[in-house]
Amino acid sequence: MSWLVGLPLGLFRLLGGILLVALRFAVPILILAAVILLVRHLRRRSSRGRTEDGEQEPKFHGPVYTVDYREVDDDDDRKDP
Repeated sequence: MSWLVGLPLGLFRLLGGILLVALRFAVPILILAAVILLVRHLRRRSSRGRTEDGEQEPKFHGPVYTVDYREVDDDDDRKDP
């Protein structure tokens, strides 16, 4: 009878201990990540007000590609053998 009661309680106690250790490490990491994200958000928000109202530069979200065009003859002029 002691196995039926003791084993499940021991397993729950072991899993609870593992969970508490994981939370002990995860909570400070989550708090640190939240503070870093908040500081980055506030910096980005404050830098918007620094630009002059008269001059607005275009904003590009991602890479900008340039293309060199060259003229190509139409395929209608050529005859296929």
